[in-house]
Amino acid sequence: MIMFWVIVAIAAIIVEIITLGNLICIWFAVGALVSAILAWLHVVELIQYIAFFAVSILVMLIVRPLAAEYLRGNTVPTNSDRMIGKVGKVTKDITAENWGEVTVQGMVWSAIGIDNQAIKKDTKVKVMAIEGVKLIVRPIED
Repeated sequence: MIMFWVIVAIAAIIVEIITLGNLICIWFAVGALVSAILAWLHVVELIQYIAFFAVSILVMLIVRPLAAEYLRGNTVPTNSDRMIGKVGKVTKDITAENWGEVTVQGMVWSAIGIDNQAIKKDTKVKVMAIEGVKLIVRPIED
């Protein structure tokens, strides 16, 4: 059984390498190595299989969230993300039923008021968020 678990571990590592480290099955390699150690210690095969599945699931639950955060890397804000916090001017009335338009830094955007607030044309607004292709804005005092 030791060779079986070593082959499973090697196969899982090869699949992980082929998939360019997308964290597909590295936990199976860890589980297989633990089971290989158990086989070397002459532990019953049923326990080896249980250990394989238990260790694989445990490693996946622990490692995947941590690795996903690490592999995501530094996210660079898009140009639209940089609009948040900027001041613009309403160029087309915003109502609870219809999107309006806002000009921010010389660019025209579709916009809605925060909490579906109606905002009249020529009102200064602050960009609070971006949802899809529209800005969410709130009026500001002069």
